[in-house]
Amino acid sequence: MAIESPLFQSAMELFGHSLSHYIGKKELDRKLVILHLANAIELILKDLVLDSGESIYKNPKETITIQGCLSALEKHNIKVPYLNKIELLIDERNALQHRFGSPNELTSIFYMNIAQDFFKQVLKMHYGQEYGEIISQFAEEQDLATYNLSNPSNDQELEKLQELSKIHPLGAFLSAWSYFEKMTEDFMSESGLDFGRRRPFMMELTRGRLAHYGIALPEPLLFKIQAMRHLRNMSAHGRSEPTKDDVIEAIETIEELERFLESLSKNDISERARPDKEEYEKTQREYQAERESMNERHQRMMEFDKTDG
Repeated sequence: MAIESPLFQSAMELFGHSLSHYIGKKELDRKLVILHLANAIELILKDLVLDSGESIYKNPKETITIQGCLSALEKHNIKVPYLNKIELLIDERNALQHRFGSPNELTSIFYMNIAQDFFKQVLKMHYGQEYGEIISQFAEEQDLATYNLSNPSNDQELEKLQELSKIHPLGAFLSAWSYFEKMTEDFMSESGLDFGRRRPFMMELTRGRLAHYGIALPEPLLFKIQAMRHLRNMSAHGRSEPTKDDVIEAIETIEELERFLESLSKNDISERARPDKEEYEKTQREYQAERESMNERHQRMMEFDKTDG
């Protein structure tokens, strides 16, 4: 079902344009990504205000601000997803409008991911639409295909990041790292190691905490993963810029790790972890029982104080 609202149409057109600039390499492109994303979200919020029955005009020539939209929506109990991050994006937009220069590439990646998550939820919650069906109507097919390369969900799609690395090495590298994190989290869960306050796989691995369960990587592979992690941290803090070759090496490292983990028996790992898991669960039950007992004693003391008074 097509949505005829002019504000909605304009918002999605801006979002489509932001994908074109996201793929672009120029400094101006990064600035336009932020401006288009923020303006697209602002228009969607105004459309939601109109749907609630409120006016978006403060006077005949001026519409309400973002904060005015949020206040109107709050009054009608209309939820805005990712609100705190959206406010950061609006602040970034406002700052860019009053200064020269452009955001760095990491900033563009960060806000593009936020905006995409926002639109996915808003389209579903408030318009009954699927993001994939809507965005294809407003974005250039090639831009959308290039952007989708940066969101691998399996090892076949991981290979496609090598194509993305030719035009967007940083985005491709960070996407490969995200895939690495999800893949290792899934492995930990499927192997029964997702109990307690466990740290990320990489930290557990480098500190030797997984060897006890039969997960001991070959030293050369461990060094490759540590190098990948170092480059990721340097990139995240703007102190290094991954190259196409770095992306290819990261993908090869991740695939080597996948093959190694697939060679392990998850059932055997789960059995080795069972005593620790049962001990943790027992400790949690005892802790919960103690808290409940303390709460009951506290409640009785309060009731006693009331009757004694």
